[in-house]
Amino acid sequence: MEFEISMDGDDRPRQAYRTAVPGLDVRVVTTAGPRDFAVRDISAGGFAFADNPRDYSPGMILSLDLLLGKRLFLGNIKARVKRVLSEQGIIGCGFEAMERRQEIKLDKLVLEVQKRLIALRKKRETQQG
Repeated sequence: MEFEISMDGDDRPRQAYRTAVPGLDVRVVTTAGPRDFAVRDISAGGFAFADNPRDYSPGMILSLDLLLGKRLFLGNIKARVKRVLSEQGIIGCGFEAMERRQEIKLDKLVLEVQKRLIALRKKRETQQG
C-alpha cells in the first residue's frame, strides 16, 4: 500500500527532526541593529521564529547568533529565509554553510532535547499504565 502526505505551500518533506528548545533565542542583525527573538523550532537544517513578516522575503540572507539561556550558544551564523508565513508572522530559515564544529554542537543540542522528550513520554506512560 502506498500513500503520500503533502502540506499546502510545501511539497518537500522535512529534512531533519524539528524540536522546540526552551530558552533558545536567535539574535538577528537587522537594519535597526541586533534584535532577539524566541526560536519556535529548530533542526540541524534550520529554524523558525516570529517577527513582522514584512521585514523578510524568501532568499534573504541573515546574520545571526543562537543564544541558549541568554548566553551565546553559536555565533556568527548565516541563514537563508526559506519561507514567510504572513498570517502567523513566522519566518522559516535554513542554515547556510555552517562550520563543522557548529553543526556538531547544534546536532548535540537537538539530540539532547529528543532524548529528554522520549524520557518524559516513557515516564508518563509508566505512570498511566
